[in-house]
Amino acid sequence: MGINQLIYAWTAIFPIAVLMYYFFRKKYVKQSVSSTLFWQEAMKETKASPYLQHLQRNALFYLQMLAMLLLVLALLQPYWKTKAIAGEQIVLIVDTSATMKVNKNNTTTLFEQHRAKMLELVGQLAGKPLTLITTGNEPAVLLRQETNTEQMIKEIKKLEISYEAENMSKSLDFAQSFFQNKATTVYIFTDELDRKSLPLQHENVSWNVEALTSDITNASIKRFGATETANGISTLIQLENQSDKELVTELTIFNEEKRLVNEVVQLPPKETVTLSFDELVKSSYLKANIDIQDSYLLDNENIVFMQDQLSNVFIDSSIHSLVRTAFQSLDINVSSVPSEQLGLLKEEGIIVTNQFGIETENDKPTLYIGRNDTSPKEVNGVVQATDSPLFAFADLSDIYVSSLYPPIDGYSTIARVGDDPFIQTSPSGNIIILADIQMTDWPLSPTFPLFMWSVKEHLSVGSDYIGTFTPNERKPLSLGAAEEWEIYTMDDEYEYAIENGGKFLAPREPGLYVLRSNSVEKNLSVILPQEEKVINKGTSYKVTGQQINAVDDHQAHSFVPYILIFLILLFVIEWEVQRRRGFTS
Repeated sequence: MGINQLIYAWTAIFPIAVLMYYFFRKKYVKQSVSSTLFWQEAMKETKASPYLQHLQRNALFYLQMLAMLLLVLALLQPYWKTKAIAGEQIVLIVDTSATMKVNKNNTTTLFEQHRAKMLELVGQLAGKPLTLITTGNEPAVLLRQETNTEQMIKEIKKLEISYEAENMSKSLDFAQSFFQNKATTVYIFTDELDRKSLPLQHENVSWNVEALTSDITNASIKRFGATETANGISTLIQLENQSDKELVTELTIFNEEKRLVNEVVQLPPKETVTLSFDELVKSSYLKANIDIQDSYLLDNENIVFMQDQLSNVFIDSSIHSLVRTAFQSLDINVSSVPSEQLGLLKEEGIIVTNQFGIETENDKPTLYIGRNDTSPKEVNGVVQATDSPLFAFADLSDIYVSSLYPPIDGYSTIARVGDDPFIQTSPSGNIIILADIQMTDWPLSPTFPLFMWSVKEHLSVGSDYIGTFTPNERKPLSLGAAEEWEIYTMDDEYEYAIENGGKFLAPREPGLYVLRSNSVEKNLSVILPQEEKVINKGTSYKVTGQQINAVDDHQAHSFVPYILIFLILLFVIEWEVQRRRGFTS
């Protein structure tokens, strides 16, 4: 507590003067008594409660003295202090990714606990401007240098989880544009953030990270894929235990009508289990679910749409037999075709060849293994792959590659050996491996047939399936002649409409969706980004900039408004006391 205007302490003379007058005033009142008949009874009542009688006779005096003392106190402007956030401005960076739905301590989600903390911080701003930034594929500014407390509270209460990957590095880079050489305090609300990720070069910026600090239990469907074979549907599923103890769960795979698989699975601590199920009945989509009450429910279910797939694979007879063996092990129809007859094929299917010619590229989906139009060169390095769906089940880190063909200009590189491209994809979706089978030990690895399984699934997408997206993903799509398309869930619930020709915006929540325009329907699926299926315990910490005072700031709250309210109440009471006694002239 404290006093702002001590100079007005001299006004205490007035209540002291009134008090002194009270002591020297006449102590009795002359009154004529016509009879002493009830004198003894009246004196007994007075002696029985002298203090009450005194208070009744002098109530107005005490009320006036209290009012004068409160007026003096109001002139002194007393206040009390509360903790305030240091710095000239405050920046909040809020992680709105799917992992914020982790159920902390089985009570509320981490996102709701962060929201409560943000609302608490609003009360500590002391009039300083607030900037509110949310993470995602495109960081968004919801508040910019806002000083209106009501608007701050409104925006914070409106915050929702976007299910996108957090892209924290992009959000941190974006936030730095608001610092402007001002003393800034930044609060980051997330689940985990390494101290090394912070841009600590700003000496006038203080960083506060609010993270997930409690232990959690989580089992996840890490990956789920399905492809049609000659004998039905073949599926691959990976279950990951992110906990320190063994977990037991029940895995179930459904189609649109019934349960196809039901199996109890034991998950060792900190390990991933891969399961496969073959000869499942043909379905429009499959849904995998693990029945376990862990701290994060979003990754306990995964859905895959079974698009119209190409069932045949035609392999160039000049390609090594290990490639044909890999496809055959997946129960896929494989035919060996001479090189000169590949261009004469009329039947729909996937072609595997090394007969590469950019200007005469086949219009059928094609996997190129090596090139026949150039010579390879020796390479040396570790294989590094991007986060492509083609490597969902295939880890390339342990394979060896001795030589590579030159890369193709205009193709996207999804795997490298050192700095040299190893696997590329064309704009039309074809895939090229820039090495012959003899140049690598990859066919000896169990990941090789898994990669071929992913290739077959990738190249066999039908026209009624527009692809798999991450939440809120923007992508240009050609959807046909229709002017407008409407998005529905598989339960026929309307989501929103999009215009053809513009950038397609995927739905926010994971699941299967249907695009409709008149009688035309196209399907798509939205899945969690792979990084949003991993929950790690984090640490909350603070890093103070060198030019920021480490001592906590405080803000003053005046008592004067409350004193004035009490004074008004006193004046009303004085009026009532005076009215009951009667006004004297």
